[in-house]
Amino acid sequence: IHLCMLKKILPSKIYWHCDCGKTEVKEPQKITIIAMRHGESEHNVLGVINGDPKKQFNITKKGISQAKALANKLKNKPIAAIFASQMLRTQETAAPLAKLKHLTVQIDKRLNDIHAGGLEGINILKFRRLTNNINKSVKKSENHKQLAKRVKSFLETLLKRYNGKTVAIVSSEVVLHSMLQISQGKESNENIGGHLKNAEAYEFSIQSPVFCRSCGDTCNMQ
Repeated sequence: IHLCMLKKILPSKIYWHCDCGKTEVKEPQKITIIAMRHGESEHNVLGVINGDPKKQFNITKKGISQAKALANKLKNKPIAAIFASQMLRTQETAAPLAKLKHLTVQIDKRLNDIHAGGLEGINILKFRRLTNNINKSVKKSENHKQLAKRVKSFLETLLKRYNGKTVAIVSSEVVLHSMLQISQGKESNENIGGHLKNAEAYEFSIQSPVFCRSCGDTCNMQ
């Protein structure tokens, strides 16, 4: 299923509970997320992995056009805030939308691309093969559980600050995959899910809590 086809629909009266029986929330906080992948960047053209914010790549001319087109598509959305990672490619993609909405792009390192460790700069296909799409760590690269932990932390922050509102987030494909899966109460797994093209966006809702404080990631959203 293409990611753009996925949208979590929540009934008007809903509560969250964990199978452990220790966590239950009535009338939970809820936000709508517009998840946007950055426009085509220089590292995409080179086909290399880049998760180190000290090694920056800009978006290309094509990426700039993509970012402007995406901003125009979203200009009528009631967006309360726009977030991007420390990577310049996400900030440059967010800039046209921020200008249209008269908002400042907020930078959060928890939205950074996958940390590649000693694999930084290698061919992206080789990286995926070596790490089984981040399901294992190689040369201190980040795995799917580590990625999910920081994404959940970010989502909890959003829920506290923007309850009932719509927030736009610009990041990498792997981070947005994880975010969508977490919103569905699933394990973060890069081997599952469709490809998200550059400068594409999809919308979904997420409610609190992101995970059970008692038993962690073993909880099920009902």
